[in-house]
Amino acid sequence: MSAAERSTPLDKSRSRRRLARELALKGVYQWLLTGHDLAAIEQQLAEEADFPHTDHLLMLELLRTAIRHADAFRAKLAPFSRRAITDLDPIEHAILLIAAAEFAGHPETNHRVIIDEAIELAKRYGADEGYKFVNGVLDRFAKRERAVEFASRS
Repeated sequence: MSAAERSTPLDKSRSRRRLARELALKGVYQWLLTGHDLAAIEQQLAEEADFPHTDHLLMLELLRTAIRHADAFRAKLAPFSRRAITDLDPIEHAILLIAAAEFAGHPETNHRVIIDEAIELAKRYGADEGYKFVNGVLDRFAKRERAVEFASRS
């Protein structure tokens, strides 16, 4: 992430939940690159300009769950990626972990919302075509994780 993206001023069009996902992304990204402990990352995120406007509970839940269960999420995502999750660009890697955390912890959130939010994060912070990869992996992942949602559409 560039310095400008790390300190973007609040955009009124971004919801508290979207901001929570963005801050969780920043935290997981930092963890992947530095290995800093969770408490230090949480403290740093609390100092972000967008923090007061964020859904704090969602941000902390996604951040903590993605980091604490990273290996399990990587294993669950692996069948849907041609590359090892750990070999991905850290942004796409972090986005997939956050989305997997949201799939696991928020069954009430429609799978399409989770995927769309992940795509938006990838477009904003990831490589030029990274959002296509994120979409493909999460679409296939969702069909397994949310089979009931897909079956009910038939």
